[in-house]
Amino acid sequence: MRLLSYYLEGRRFEWLITIAMLWLAVAIVVSPEILRASAFQWVTLLMPPWFVAACLFAIGWVRLVGLLLNGHQVRGRRVGPMMRAVTAAACAVMWVQFDLALIQASISQGFMAPGVPFWTMFVLGELDVAYRVVANGRTP
Repeated sequence: MRLLSYYLEGRRFEWLITIAMLWLAVAIVVSPEILRASAFQWVTLLMPPWFVAACLFAIGWVRLVGLLLNGHQVRGRRVGPMMRAVTAAACAVMWVQFDLALIQASISQGFMAPGVPFWTMFVLGELDVAYRVVANGRTP
């Protein structure tokens, strides 16, 4: 139980988002129409569903490895925090795209989609993670 607490403590948001990313990537591979049949159809105008799924899976996988390597050293370097910070920034970019797609859908329908506040908070949460990881890495 202590080992599990070590990996989860202070990183629950990252773990939840990572699992959600990997789950969404699998769902898109199984049924690519889920992006085209939702407010995220605006995202598919620029990127095909397979590319969105590949990005979600790749970033989710790297983030998972970063979470598992957090606190450990590889060749004398702490790579886990670096991986976490980079993937948090990459996720913020992805979530902004999803948020903008929902904002576009909101404008088209004349009222705000309920997902807008959630995606906006995900973006802010990811930026907070990236900042905290980098700030904590600089302290001796």
